[in-house]
Amino acid sequence: MPILSVIVPFHDVERYLGPCLDSLAAQTLRDLEVICVDDGSGDGGAAVVEARMAADPRVRLVRQDNHGVGRARNTGLRHATGRYLAFVDGDDIVPPRAFHRLVTSLESTGSDLACGNVMRLHRNLLVPSWAHREAFARPLRRTHITRHPLLVRDRMLWNKVYRRSFWESLGLRFPERMYEDQPVAMAAHVGASSVDVLKGVVYHWRLRDERSSITERRLEPANLRDRLLSVLETSSLLAERAPQLKPYFDRDTLDIDLAVVVEAVAGLGAAADAELLDLACGYLDGVAPEELLSLPFARRLMVRLLHLRRLEELAAVFDRDRDGRLWPRLSADGLVRRRWYARHPALPRPLAEVTGELALTARLLDIGWRDGLLCGEGWATVGRFAVEELRRMRVRVWLQERGTGDRMALGEEIVSPAWRSVAQEGGGAVPEHGFCFGFALDPAALGPARRAREGRWDLWVELKGAGLRLAAKVAGPRWLPPSVPAPVRLTAAEPPFVPAPRRVTDPAALRVPSRDAATGRPGARSRPAPDEPSRPGDPSRRGDAEPPFVPAPRPVPVTRAPECPGTPAVPEPVALPESPDVAESPALAESPALAESPALAEPPGVPQPPAVSRPVRRAGVWVVPVRGGRGVWGLRLRRAEAFVSECRLDGDTLLVAGELADPGDGDPVLRLVRRTDGEEMYFPLTLAGHRFRARVPLGDVDEPVGRESCWEVVIDQGRPLRPLVRTPARPAATVAGRRFQVDRSDDGTLMLAER
Repeated sequence: MPILSVIVPFHDVERYLGPCLDSLAAQTLRDLEVICVDDGSGDGGAAVVEARMAADPRVRLVRQDNHGVGRARNTGLRHATGRYLAFVDGDDIVPPRAFHRLVTSLESTGSDLACGNVMRLHRNLLVPSWAHREAFARPLRRTHITRHPLLVRDRMLWNKVYRRSFWESLGLRFPERMYEDQPVAMAAHVGASSVDVLKGVVYHWRLRDERSSITERRLEPANLRDRLLSVLETSSLLAERAPQLKPYFDRDTLDIDLAVVVEAVAGLGAAADAELLDLACGYLDGVAPEELLSLPFARRLMVRLLHLRRLEELAAVFDRDRDGRLWPRLSADGLVRRRWYARHPALPRPLAEVTGELALTARLLDIGWRDGLLCGEGWATVGRFAVEELRRMRVRVWLQERGTGDRMALGEEIVSPAWRSVAQEGGGAVPEHGFCFGFALDPAALGPARRAREGRWDLWVELKGAGLRLAAKVAGPRWLPPSVPAPVRLTAAEPPFVPAPRRVTDPAALRVPSRDAATGRPGARSRPAPDEPSRPGDPSRRGDAEPPFVPAPRPVPVTRAPECPGTPAVPEPVALPESPDVAESPALAESPALAESPALAEPPGVPQPPAVSRPVRRAGVWVVPVRGGRGVWGLRLRRAEAFVSECRLDGDTLLVAGELADPGDGDPVLRLVRRTDGEEMYFPLTLAGHRFRARVPLGDVDEPVGRESCWEVVIDQGRPLRPLVRTPARPAATVAGRRFQVDRSDDGTLMLAER
């Protein structure tokens, strides 16, 4: 009799079954049997198993007509002879030491079952499973789900090993439908005397590309029916045998399962299946109303409309929320302890509270160098709520250095809310209710000590007033503008100009301080011209309130660099003047600026942008405006030993050129490094003195992993050099159906993204 019986049901997963069986053959626990149950497959899966049987006597094949994975598992159980039981889906992977670790834990503790952490597998990329991340954050021996309620989310079979005598004592059997594992897994957790929780990963749960898996077919009526039946069965089990776990289960189910049901019913509207509605409402009848407060307001409202069977209204709310057009009004109660509520007639006041949901979201709408100042305009919202009650709020903007927490104030103003049409990542624009803010940074304010640290600074904004104080990093969609003017490089230092606090009464009218013509310093504040029309009915204009004070671009002509349609541009880095305590590095060779691609040239009659600046002869500290992978804006202070001064497309090939401070003695190459998994690709690089040039055929770049792959460009010179990008070009191309976009990484170096 083997120690462990592994039951592998499969149906039309020939593509994945071989790697699955290979992972079982590679287990360090050798004393096991693998019972493969063919659930009426129409592909060559059975032949895959037969080939493994010829090489490994531990593998067995059992055939049955197609009756579903539940009956297939029950069939496998009848053929199992091991002391312990495990279940593996035919499209997943088991790490080599997984079963050894699980069985060893049970042998040492005497627990009834052992479970471990899970990773999601998409192609060759592994990411943590959201359902298991928190429950398996730390190891626990001889615990129980009532003492570790996070295990309520651990409703799957395949990351566990069960003691067979325990399984049979409970008489566990799978229902013959989809989602058959949830009620069985929960019954085992509740019925166990003790459970071992392993922090280590014991299972790779595949995310398949095709729409044939149960997960990918979640909106089909039969799928929804089976899902709700499992929810109801599990709910009844917990209500009867572990009522203290029912609130945890309900919060989790409302967040996951009911979200899928709402999406499906909203798509059908009044044509939704009556049996499906009865199952959903039957479950919601047993949910305490206060558990709805665990959901965000929009989802809470939709679940409530589903429970009330107001299907047409549910469909309308779902559409508005999906399109970003659901903006309920915010109101407040209380003086000492302020509570906030969002208004909707379907929600009684106790279910409308959103105090814990209020959070600031801030994004940039425009940013650029203007006469040596980095100026920007932004937009902040309080979640997705209309905030008429927040009539006068104080907004502060600052830069904060990572690690040290050092802050640089950029501006402060009093603002009032307004509606504004804001571009969305999915295309188009929607009206949002929020607050404008602006800022300006004079890089001369960065003293020698800050420059020497060469740190990363994040842009922050804070909204304060009316009993609220919210702060957030300024971020935004990665692939949307703001577009920015052409780069400007500082050539001489000025004394730092720190903007004074300003008072703003009209967030739409951004005014600037006047400057003395001789000194360039701020003078008297400008006021509206006598003939400037005021906007009637504007609640933000009150009496003789002063106009907003925004540190402004100095009065010099500003030209814009050519942009790739639909792609973002990031401000060019500027070099800080060298300070006495900064040592110079070897000289960079002077050379004419490299020509831009003809495809990026302006049409005749349109003023041309300035040529790309030559690399400077000394390597000082550069101020690099950056936007990180999650859209977070900030500054990066860094030195550079290489510069990218040309980046353009030649058909399906990306051309990259620039200069090196030190060409070295070897033969450098261009290296692409994928952020997600460290995968590397190498391309030839030609060197002529200090100048380099490389060609990257985009069709040769490895297939993407997940929705997006980002490759960082590195020059390998025996040591990695990360070239600083000094060209405004951001070309994009579609090659063989693959969309490539050139951009900057979060330290100002070149990045190639595939989306």
